[in-house]
Amino acid sequence: MVKAMRFHTSLSLLFLLISIAVSGCMKKEPPFSLGTASSMVKIPFDKPFAGPGADTIEISAAGGEYESFQAVIYGVKESLSGMRVEVGGLSGEKGRIGRENISINPVGYVETTVVSKSYPSALGFWPDPLLELNEFEVKAGEVQPVWVTVYVPRETPSGLYHGKIIVSAAGAGTRDVPFQLRVWGFDLPEKRVLKTLTWVGPMSELYGYERESLKEKEVHKQYYDLLLKNRLGPGGNIELSDEMLQYCLDRGMNCFLLEVIPNLRRQKLENFSPEYKRGLAGKLSECVSRFGPRGWLNGMAYVYNYDEVDKDHWPLAREMYKLVKRVSPDLRVIQCLNIPEGVEALAGYADTWDVYFAQYEKTGIEKRRAEGDEVWLSVCCYPAERPNLFLEYPAIDARVLGWICWVTGVSGFEYWSPNHWGKNKSFPGLRGGWIANTFQNYNGDGYLLYPGADGTPLSSIRLANLRDGFEDYEYFSLLRSLKGEAKIPSEVVASPTRYSSDPGLFYRTRAKIAEEIESLAGKRTQLQQ
Repeated sequence: MVKAMRFHTSLSLLFLLISIAVSGCMKKEPPFSLGTASSMVKIPFDKPFAGPGADTIEISAAGGEYESFQAVIYGVKESLSGMRVEVGGLSGEKGRIGRENISINPVGYVETTVVSKSYPSALGFWPDPLLELNEFEVKAGEVQPVWVTVYVPRETPSGLYHGKIIVSAAGAGTRDVPFQLRVWGFDLPEKRVLKTLTWVGPMSELYGYERESLKEKEVHKQYYDLLLKNRLGPGGNIELSDEMLQYCLDRGMNCFLLEVIPNLRRQKLENFSPEYKRGLAGKLSECVSRFGPRGWLNGMAYVYNYDEVDKDHWPLAREMYKLVKRVSPDLRVIQCLNIPEGVEALAGYADTWDVYFAQYEKTGIEKRRAEGDEVWLSVCCYPAERPNLFLEYPAIDARVLGWICWVTGVSGFEYWSPNHWGKNKSFPGLRGGWIANTFQNYNGDGYLLYPGADGTPLSSIRLANLRDGFEDYEYFSLLRSLKGEAKIPSEVVASPTRYSSDPGLFYRTRAKIAEEIESLAGKRTQLQQ
């Protein structure tokens, strides 16, 4: 009897084990795949994903730096809802980077509905806004990238850190992909070397607040925060109050404008009125009294003179330069030009020259820099050649701008607007919901940020890559401060308009620079300038 019971028990256990094994074998695989991609590529949602590449994506960053990559949901066999992306902290042998330093943003797509005659544009959907979504849907056959950004706190011990991205769909299981972060043994400088400048436009119409209200100030601060986090200074038309200036300076702003002398051609005027000149002189005199004792007139505060001045108004640009210098020779004047020969024609009538990347080699600007003037670079709708920030252009165009600034030896970057939203009255979605051409028929020109609910700004693929290029510039500057040679090979960047489109080449070059910094520094280093 006892033997029979033992036999029965053993048989039951055997059946249970077989049942578990069969159940495991028959477990349904999640109806999607998960891969990775560089932040320097744009991934179509309606074409097969070419990845997944390596099983583990590897990134690197210094202390005080952000670095991004993409987790890519593809091979979607059935429409999925309730999709979520989660990540824990990163663990290393010497330390840990907490979850609060990692952001997850599903990539939205903007539809272009006009074709420009000025550059190679096209109709279609282009990845750009970085959305704030806890859950989202992906239709069968579509691809959905998710933007992952890691911030490395200062003083983080160097070494390898490991994490994992987990993607789940409601009732459809989960997949995960590991990633590895190499933390370099140095921090990026607290004080940023490359000067950056943009003009934040009004947002009252979209958000419904009154101009110059407390709500406007609160919303602007949120946008300033995001811009400065991405190393693009909002000093173009910033409120010149002590409170607002200090707020932005504390977050990394390194230049701002005291006044923008208007473009008379756009106002359909032929001269500056005596009233305007008196008012300008009075305002600048007050600025000299306020900011001069703080040392801000020496490379921090500028006067912006007659944007993109036409040939027949060059005498007016000279006149206004003289007016500014009569107020104080310490005031610095920026002159932006889109006519290359204007640099030679106006030589001696600007302290800082702002010229376009595509026109750099035509301007003769090297002579001005050799004689002690500052030189900045910028992009705009004109000229439209690459590199530029149009939606249809490759993501690597935004990152290479910082590299070109270093190769050419310029000290600043300017972009005319991060939020010229045109007729848009709503927020971008995962697919569409946004008018792409907010300035004439240039898709993406004039905005790098998108509006989010309650005044919360949304970043973009273009702004994130712009930030990474500016951070790369700080690597090069740090190496030079350590007496190293931060030379960029010509196969990476040969000129302002000739450069590689291979993300791997940029990563490898930057890694060599980082290794040389570590070798020369011998310990964790912060650049103080």
